[in-house]
Amino acid sequence: MTRQIGAAILALSLLAALDCSGAQLRFEKVSDHCYYLRLSPGAANVAAVVTDDGILIMDPPSEPDLTLMVEALKHVSSKAVRWVVFSSPRSATSEGARYFAEQGAGLIAGAQLRALASAVPGKTAPGGSSADLSSLPWILFDRQIQLFPSNIEIRVMALQHRARTGGDVVVLVPDEKVVFAGALYEAGRYPDIDTGLRGNAGQWVDGLKEVVDSVPVLKQAITRGKPQPKTDSKEEPEKALEEGITVVSAQGEVSNFQNMKDLLSTSQKLRADMSRAIKGGRTCEGYLASPRADAYRSYGNFDSFATQLCKESRD
Repeated sequence: MTRQIGAAILALSLLAALDCSGAQLRFEKVSDHCYYLRLSPGAANVAAVVTDDGILIMDPPSEPDLTLMVEALKHVSSKAVRWVVFSSPRSATSEGARYFAEQGAGLIAGAQLRALASAVPGKTAPGGSSADLSSLPWILFDRQIQLFPSNIEIRVMALQHRARTGGDVVVLVPDEKVVFAGALYEAGRYPDIDTGLRGNAGQWVDGLKEVVDSVPVLKQAITRGKPQPKTDSKEEPEKALEEGITVVSAQGEVSNFQNMKDLLSTSQKLRADMSRAIKGGRTCEGYLASPRADAYRSYGNFDSFATQLCKESRD
């Protein structure tokens, strides 16, 4: 009987490292020290910065994905997770927050994110409610905090605009040309605005611009070193530079900075066009059903995002 129990435990441990298709889950490398793990379809991506001084994790999940993530991380490094960053208030209430805090990690969050996380219903661990967040080791900041593990700069930035929520956070790794955008941005689609946590569609456009405006600071690091080849075209080298910056989101495929800028540009035009239409007496329903709105439907989740944006423009 003892052998049967031991065999069952071993089998469960092996299955824990597999996804629903039976494939081994692994962190994918996007730069020298930056990785991400794509869990089951619909589950959030987990980002990691792995250094000799320890590991930074962004948006650890709850079970059963937490066990999958921990197992996959062992294949990348034996170093301990020292820092955990959250991109949204809901991610801060995951079981992963408490798990890594109990392992000695510091929980890094913007002050607004932390305040909103306290109001999220649900559990951070079996038997514990979101109110228990106060007992965890938080490292709070208002605008930006910088870490330098193994001399690798990591910038954790809290958005000053209400965006997808009222407390979005992104992470930049300048020298490695990586942006961990969290839940703020997803390639090829407009965001799902979390109005329950003070999200605002119109201000999301400003929040995304805030991130985009912060990334050109990376260009000094990106262009440093080998001289750039001369060219007669100013547009192509610039676009190539933007495409060379990796953007990892909390959902979906890995993207690049040019894709993020393209979505920002389209969203700015949509907001301005919609505002003009509403001021001209158009109803939200009329605008969204008009050919005028078709120019903005190339991105997914248009109806949900545009409806919220139109409601804000009308109010």
